[in-house]
Amino acid sequence: MKKLNSRVIAFAGVLIAMNIILSRVVAINIGSSLRITVSATPIYLAGFWFGPFVGGICGGLSDLLGCLVSGYAPNPLILVSSVLTGVLPGLLKGFVTRKPDIFRFFGVAALHGIVGSLGFATLGLRLYTGMPWAVLYSTRAVQTLLLTAVNSMLVFALYRSPLTGLVTKSMSQMRRKTPETVKR
Repeated sequence: MKKLNSRVIAFAGVLIAMNIILSRVVAINIGSSLRITVSATPIYLAGFWFGPFVGGICGGLSDLLGCLVSGYAPNPLILVSSVLTGVLPGLLKGFVTRKPDIFRFFGVAALHGIVGSLGFATLGLRLYTGMPWAVLYSTRAVQTLLLTAVNSMLVFALYRSPLTGLVTKSMSQMRRKTPETVKR
C-alpha cells in the first residue's frame, strides 16, 4: 500500500472530483436505473496508481458525495459496487502492469462489471426501484458491456500516457523528501 501523504490525498481529491463531474454532469440518464457515463475511469486509475485502499476510498467517497450533490439517499449495495471500482484494480495491478495490454485492462473492468455493476449495483437498484429483475438485469447487462469496453479503452490509454509517469515521478519525489534528507 502506498503511504498516504498530501500528494496522494491531492491526486485522490482530483480523481474524486472528476468522477463526480463525469457521473453527475456529463452523464446521460435513461430512466431511474440506467446512466451512461465514463465516471469509473478516474476510480480505476486511483486503484492502479495508489492501490486498493486509496482506490476503494476514492470510489466510496465519490458515490457518497455524488449522492449528496444529486439529492439521492446513498444505497449501501451501490456503495459496495463503487468501492470495488477502486479496490479491484488495486488488487489486480500486478497482473495488469506486468504486461499491460488492452485485454488485461478489459479483464479488470469486466470483473468489476460482473461483480460490481451487474451484482451489487443491480441488486441495490432492484431493492430501491422495485423493477422486475429480468427487465433491470437485461438493460443493465447491455449498459455494462458497453461501458466496460469504453472504460477499458480510456483507462488503458490514460495509464499508458505520460500521466502515469507524472504520478509515479511525483510519488517518488515525495518518498525521497523524508525528514532525514531534508536539510534544516
